[in-house]
Amino acid sequence: MIAYSIITILLFIYLSFNVGYLLLFSISGLIRASAIYTSANTKRKIAILIPTYKEDAIILDSAKNALRQDYPSDKFDVFVIADQLKDETLSQLKILPINLITVSFEKSTKAKSLKFALQAIPEDDYSVIMILDSDNIMTQGCLEKINHAFDAGYKIVQLHRTAKNRNTPIAILDAISEEINNHIFRKGHRALGLSSALIGSGMAFTYEDFKSVMTNTDIEDNPGEDREIYLELLKKGITCEYIDGGLIFDEKVSSRKILEKQRTRWISAQLQYARRFWLREFFRTFSYNIHYFDYAVQTILLPRVILLLSISSITILSIFLGIATEFTIYPNTFWWTILAIGCTVSFIISIYKKISLKELWKAISGLPGAIYAIGVAFSNSNANQKDFIHTPKEFLSFDEKKLNIRANVTDFSGKKLNR
Repeated sequence: MIAYSIITILLFIYLSFNVGYLLLFSISGLIRASAIYTSANTKRKIAILIPTYKEDAIILDSAKNALRQDYPSDKFDVFVIADQLKDETLSQLKILPINLITVSFEKSTKAKSLKFALQAIPEDDYSVIMILDSDNIMTQGCLEKINHAFDAGYKIVQLHRTAKNRNTPIAILDAISEEINNHIFRKGHRALGLSSALIGSGMAFTYEDFKSVMTNTDIEDNPGEDREIYLELLKKGITCEYIDGGLIFDEKVSSRKILEKQRTRWISAQLQYARRFWLREFFRTFSYNIHYFDYAVQTILLPRVILLLSISSITILSIFLGIATEFTIYPNTFWWTILAIGCTVSFIISIYKKISLKELWKAISGLPGAIYAIGVAFSNSNANQKDFIHTPKEFLSFDEKKLNIRANVTDFSGKKLNR
C-alpha cells in the first residue's frame, strides 16, 4: 500500500507539473498582447526556400502563392528544392519566375535539401532566409512583417502557422493542437520574455546565422532538423520572435494513418532530445540560458491528448472507487478533479474563438481514433530514429481567395489585423 501511494503521488506531481506549465503560459498569452509588425523603411532581401519531396500535386500552387507576396519583387526570390518530383512537374516549375534546384539523395531529409540549396544560393545576396513547407500558403503581408521584426533586431522569427483544412475530425484535432501550440509555446512564451518555439516552417533566420548552423552542425541525417537549428541558435543567446498576425496556412492531416506516421516522427524526435538533455548532456542543459533550459523542459511534457486522457481516467476511476468501494486513490478525488479542470481550462484558453462549437463536437468524434494513433506512434517511436518519415499530403484542393478573406478579416481572436 505504501509503494502504491508513493507511485500515485509521484504520478500526480508529474501530471501537475505538466498542467501547471500549460496553464501558466496559456494565461500569460491572454494577459499580454503580441507585438504588432507591419512594415519598415529598410527592405531586406529575402530568400524563400521551399523543400519538396514527392509533392507534385501541391508544389505548383505553393510556389505561385509565394511569388504573389506584396513585397518589392526585387527584394525576394523563391527557391524550390525539388527532391524526386516528376519530369512534368519540373517542366511546369521551370516556367515560373523561381529558382529551381533539383536534388537526389540515397536517403532524403529536409536538412540535406536545405544544405544543398545554401551552396547554390549566391553568397551575400540575401539578408534573410525563410523556410516554407511545400503545402504552405502565405497570406499577404508576411514578408513585410518578417522584415519589420528583423528591423527591430530579432534574428529568428516564427510566423503563425494555422490550418488550411478542417475537413475531417482528425484534421480539426490537428488544427486544435496547432493553435494550442501557438498560444502556449509561442504567444505565451513571448509574453513572459521567453523564446518562441519553432515549428519547422513559416520561420525566418538571418542568412549568416542559418548558414553557419547548417554548415557547422552535423544535421544532414537529423529528421528533427528544426530542433537542432533552434538549439544551436539558443546556445548563442538568440531569442526567437513570434508574429501572431503573420498567417501561414498549413495542411493538417486528415486520416488516422497519416496522423500515426506524423506523430511517430514527432515523438521519436522528442524522445531523442529528452534523452540528450536529461541523460547524455544533463549538466549542459543547465549551463546555457533560460531559453535553452525551457526548451529542454518541453521535451519531458506529455502529448496533450495523452495528458488529458490520463488525468480524466484517473479522476473517473477515483470517483468510481469512492462510490463503489471503500478504496481511495491518494491524492484524493478532489485534487484529481482540480487537475482535470486546470488542464481543460488551459486548452479552452488556447483555442477560444479559434475553433467553433460545431467543429469542436466534430473533433470529439475523432478522439478515439486520434488516441489510438498516438498510442501506436508511442509504440513505434524510437529515440534512435534517423530515417526520414514522410507525411504525404492528402488535402489537395483549396480556395486561396477564401483563405485570404479568412486572414484579412480576423486573426482568429476576433481582432482586426493591423496591416
